[in-house]
Amino acid sequence: MKTNFKVLFSLSIVVSLMSTVNAVSSTWGIISNSAQLLHAENVIYPSSPGDYVNNEIKYPTNGVGNGRIITGIRASDQVTNNTGGHATIYSGGPGFNFVHIKLQSQYNYGLIFRVEIYGK
Repeated sequence: MKTNFKVLFSLSIVVSLMSTVNAVSSTWGIISNSAQLLHAENVIYPSSPGDYVNNEIKYPTNGVGNGRIITGIRASDQVTNNTGGHATIYSGGPGFNFVHIKLQSQYNYGLIFRVEIYGK
């Protein structure tokens, strides 16, 4: 009886994990109702067989000043089948007036992200 329970329990976990739809999205800082959208960007790059796809987002763009402080950043992975990428802040971010974000796909897959930067 215990063996049947363990098998059923393990099988139910596997099935629930397989049916879960995942997207790896990240939020840094606080995105309050009073925050203003400073920058929004859709990043779409096709897959690169045998490699990763990388993209960098720099806000503000080189040579452009930004007098506002970033309060929050949302990087939303638009791929929901466990093949999406991830986002990493390399410099700046919430509390600063600039940010440098790197997006990287999974091996053999592309990128589809929406990045939003909020501030005051």
